[in-house]
Amino acid sequence: MTKEELLARLNDIEWNDFEVKEASGGLPKSMWETVSAFSNTEGGWIILGVKETKTADGSVYVVNGVPNPEQMEQDIITTLRSRTKFNAPVSCKAMRYKIDGKDILAFEIPLSPHRPVAIKSSGEVYIRTG
Repeated sequence: MTKEELLARLNDIEWNDFEVKEASGGLPKSMWETVSAFSNTEGGWIILGVKETKTADGSVYVVNGVPNPEQMEQDIITTLRSRTKFNAPVSCKAMRYKIDGKDILAFEIPLSPHRPVAIKSSGEVYIRTG
């Protein structure tokens, strides 16, 4: 996804293949549920460093950035590949963007060939329905 494509998506709505997470206080706990859901359905993009605010007219997205993007990216990639969090390795494509001077991380999670992808600690399997 190019920076222009990301900005266009931020001016649209979250959908079954695109989810934003604030991540200003560190890695969001719901990150792993979204990874499982994308891995078990059609794949998608997780964007960290963007806050969603619901309004009467829909959602508004505000770029907050992420703290220590290099470490966060490395921690996520290591976790996805290690099989410590999930019952199967999860591949991803990681991208980093600078928007308004703030670092945004984006992870493309593909449909997994090893379905169902479950979170090991709970055995829970997530799917994305829209």
